[in-house]
Amino acid sequence: MTTRGEVRCPFRRQGIASGAGLRRPWASRRGFTYIESMIALAVLSFAGAALLNSVAGAVSSSNDSLYRSIGKGMAEQLLDEIAAAKFPNGTATASTTMLFRSSFATIDDYADWTESPPRTKAGELLGADNGATADEAYQIMMTGVGMSRAAELQAAPGFVNRFTRSVLVERVQPGPTGWTIETTHTAHRRVTVTVSYTASNQSAYPVAQATRVFSSVAPSP
Repeated sequence: MTTRGEVRCPFRRQGIASGAGLRRPWASRRGFTYIESMIALAVLSFAGAALLNSVAGAVSSSNDSLYRSIGKGMAEQLLDEIAAAKFPNGTATASTTMLFRSSFATIDDYADWTESPPRTKAGELLGADNGATADEAYQIMMTGVGMSRAAELQAAPGFVNRFTRSVLVERVQPGPTGWTIETTHTAHRRVTVTVSYTASNQSAYPVAQATRVFSSVAPSP
């Protein structure tokens, strides 16, 4: 029985009116499921691998740029030295087994010359040289005692030793489509200096190359 003004709720007995019978589907969940966790871990793994590959590529590219820059300087330095040599009057060359280049007098003397580690014409190691003469450099190499560049200004030990310089001297003659290689004496020499770098546990690979053509011009009467 109800009184006036009272409305009986037919669902009160089942507790629905108080909300006890209404269960939210998300109320019983706690954290992530196993599958969701595995998916998130896989996504993070792929992202981390991509990031590591990107960083490794950037470091490798930076190192290659450094080696190319140093190698280019070594090649140009040797070409400047060759440019100061006399132009040969024949095809004779000096022995490539000579210890230093201090006795090289003509461009042909540099033909097939290879050295590692790179040195100055006097025989000093690049990166540690201090302008010594050939005799002084020889004494330093033989005795290990001498005036060298200050320690804080020297290249890292073993770094310069990874570079190799080689020289190719070609007797060339101008032709209709460019320079042609000759086997006999000409008034032109094409000199190419190649610098290679040997990384840890790897074979040497070229990092720089520079070429110049030198010509002999007869004096005007």
